[in-house]
Amino acid sequence: MRYLRENWGLKLISLLLAILLWLIVVNVSKPEISDYRTVDLDILNQGVFAAEGKAWDVDRTTVSVGYTVRTDQRANISAKDFHAYIDLRDYSITGAVPVYVEVLNEKDSLISDVSARPSVVRVSIENVQEKQFNLKLKQVGTPADGFTVSNMIISPETVYVSGTESAIGRISEVGVNIDVNNLTESRSGTVKPVFYDANGNIITGLSDLSLSDSEINYSVTLHRKKSINLLSSIRGTPAVGYQYESMTVSPDSIQLSASNTVIDAMTVFELPAVDITGATGSLTQTFHIADYLPAGVELAEPSGDVNVTVRIERIPETETTAPESTESLPRESTRQENESGTEESHTETTESRAETSIARSRTEEPREPSQPEASARG
Repeated sequence: MRYLRENWGLKLISLLLAILLWLIVVNVSKPEISDYRTVDLDILNQGVFAAEGKAWDVDRTTVSVGYTVRTDQRANISAKDFHAYIDLRDYSITGAVPVYVEVLNEKDSLISDVSARPSVVRVSIENVQEKQFNLKLKQVGTPADGFTVSNMIISPETVYVSGTESAIGRISEVGVNIDVNNLTESRSGTVKPVFYDANGNIITGLSDLSLSDSEINYSVTLHRKKSINLLSSIRGTPAVGYQYESMTVSPDSIQLSASNTVIDAMTVFELPAVDITGATGSLTQTFHIADYLPAGVELAEPSGDVNVTVRIERIPETETTAPESTESLPRESTRQENESGTEESHTETTESRAETSIARSRTEEPREPSQPEASARG
């Protein structure tokens, strides 16, 4: 005990020096540093402008929270230990609203000099606008080989979009994208609308907009396609002296689509007959296949035009004159025979008349009396 009481002044000084030395060592080996964390910015009293028919927009969604912390405690601080927020009731005509920061999770004992960067954010106020848009249905991708999209239906077909005038002004159309890539059967479901600008680009980051329908119902009907041969025929007769030669159908087949039962029953498709009545040359008629397809059958290719060419040619001369000469020959022969018979009959009649005349002349010739007889009588 005597040793404890002796030189107590020196011992007290030694203790103070030891404490000071410890503080020096701690500050040198574990000094305080400035650090920061990026924290989401919370918005309080968001409906303060709703009664005035106005909407607000903040120029940022996060802030940096700076603080001082010892190096050995740095790892114990995270963004979740801070709550950064603004209160829209603090809005002023300049649009500047201060940022407040709260330290959470009892970490305020480990850090100091807490501040937000920036310390104020800018809030803009605009009138609220509501606009109606017709939904544009867009197909994304293509079905599997051998299948085609027959029909796509969406419900509803229109939506109302509400938001600031500047945001609504950026929207050119609202679309619904239906993914049918490698699809092999009909499908239905829901999809979110997409906003497009005037250049057809998707607009992102319009979180302040509200939709009358945030989910759109859709239904996709898938049909199987098949190559079907095409046939055609003719009706009527060409002009006199002309005849039908041949017919060409181009293309001679076409891709059609329908339900499995309908497409399996189809092997050929007959086009309407081509009228060649009074034709004096070849003619071509174009058929739009879509106009003649039965219900439930559709085109499965972009072009549905089919050309039917009918070749009409003049009948060769040998074929046209032969029947006439065959019929005229007996008539000419009969005419010649009649004429020959008439001439012979005329000759015979003339000769007969001549002989009769000679005989008659001989009979009528006067006879002279013979001399002896006269003498005798005398």
